[in-house]
Amino acid sequence: MLEVAVERVQAEGLLLGYENIELEDLIRVAGVPRSTVFRIWPDRAAFVADLLRALFEADPNFGSGFDQQTLSLLDEVIAANADAMRTVEGRQIALREAIRATVAHNMFTVETTPAWRVYRTLSAALASGDAVPGGENIRVQLEEIVDRYVVRMAEAYRELNTVFGLRMREGLSERDLAVAIVAVIDGIGDHRRISPALIGSSRNVAVGPEGAREWHLAAIAVYGVYTAFTENVPV
Repeated sequence: MLEVAVERVQAEGLLLGYENIELEDLIRVAGVPRSTVFRIWPDRAAFVADLLRALFEADPNFGSGFDQQTLSLLDEVIAANADAMRTVEGRQIALREAIRATVAHNMFTVETTPAWRVYRTLSAALASGDAVPGGENIRVQLEEIVDRYVVRMAEAYRELNTVFGLRMREGLSERDLAVAIVAVIDGIGDHRRISPALIGSSRNVAVGPEGAREWHLAAIAVYGVYTAFTENVPV
């Protein structure tokens, strides 16, 4: 049932009223016993709550936090700056380049996945007070999904801090960093959908001594958060 529903949502999206998630139709397509289905999920809202989890688990990017191309870009930046990263200044230059090269790409890649489109649709509806069938169960499920994502991203930032010779400032954790960056990306993503021209264009700006580079606004914002939350490990 969940596999069939995931395939359908990946192709069609998830309508707020769940009109395209009819249990009887899914039972027919999946070829499973009707009595078993209604024993597990007494109604459609209960099924959708489990479907949300299945959608994210089917997304290969959810497990790592970054999509594969973003990870490849990170590896390229680190490899290209291997010699420079022997110094504090060189690691800072490499960090800026890593953020500049990856943030916008990763943000737009994540936003195009079916799982995150569903997440944004449902979370926006719940926040606005729109009636969402099974709303409280859906809210709990979304909170669980976000928490799991934050945990994965915190692990990713912990690894990046090690690579770039950074540590969290006293009183802050990698989880705090992950929450802050998720909030920044979500907010910028919301504004981009409303006004693509305002958010989408790049800025030619010198963020460090290496001179002016083309930066996406989201990348500058993430760099600001990252440097505010971390500090160099004393040599």
